[in-house]
Amino acid sequence: MSKYKKAWEKKDSDIILDCFTKTGIYQENPLSKPYKGHNQIKKFWSKSVDRDSKQIKFKLGKCYVSKDGKTGFAEWECKNVYKGKKHHMVGIMVLKMKGDKITYLNEYWNTKAR
Repeated sequence: MSKYKKAWEKKDSDIILDCFTKTGIYQENPLSKPYKGHNQIKKFWSKSVDRDSKQIKFKLGKCYVSKDGKTGFAEWECKNVYKGKKHHMVGIMVLKMKGDKITYLNEYWNTKAR
């Protein structure tokens, strides 16, 4: 998860892609369209993080990984400037893993302008 945090704060698409398997899925929230595979994840990341976000401070909270290493969750908090407005977000991510790579990530979060 420290690599995931680093990817956000550095706005580095290579680092975020290294967190996922080649066919990994990033679902920004349960009702959104999932981004499947490195190409779609990079396209989302380039727009939402690289282009639209600045001054990102990402903090991890409690993390849990199942005994078999295949399922986990992590609490997180992020303060940033998104499209010119300061935001404070908190959330939890549910993960499915294969080794040290994410095969599926689904985030549940809320945001508030600050």
